[in-house]
Amino acid sequence: MIETATIKDFEAIADLNVVAYAELASYLPLGSWKLMQKNLRNIKARAEVAEFTICHSGNDIIGSVAYCPAGKGDPAIFKPDMASILLLAVHPQHRGKGIAKTLTIECIAKAKNDKASSIGLFTSELMQSAQHIYRSLGFQQESELPKRHNIRYFRFILPLASDAVGS
Repeated sequence: MIETATIKDFEAIADLNVVAYAELASYLPLGSWKLMQKNLRNIKARAEVAEFTICHSGNDIIGSVAYCPAGKGDPAIFKPDMASILLLAVHPQHRGKGIAKTLTIECIAKAKNDKASSIGLFTSELMQSAQHIYRSLGFQQESELPKRHNIRYFRFILPLASDAVGS
């Protein structure tokens, strides 16, 4: 079941983020995983500018994503008329079931409803399966961003002026 997260879900989203991104830890320089975990757990601050959508299996949150309306994203990464997708996470035991794609489509629909010119996201060189999902939905790698934790990151963009993706 897909629904909008509430404040009571924030701790579970933070835990999910850490579990979902833990596979990156071995690729990071010493000490970087601890810093990354702090960012992954900072759901309350992210929720001040973004709306979290979650996917349930029973009582467990097995997927989540943050949608940031145009003008609310990091101006160093996203243009003012661009909505953005942040912190897409799916529990490793539930991957391959279309949850990430469904959550991404939810964000695209919100951006279209908000009349954003495009929707963007950033992803790392390590997230090949995520990049495959984004490309399948029409996102294109638009630029390379500065490295974080010695990992290459890329901005992906989906223009929204044309046909209805995921509708």
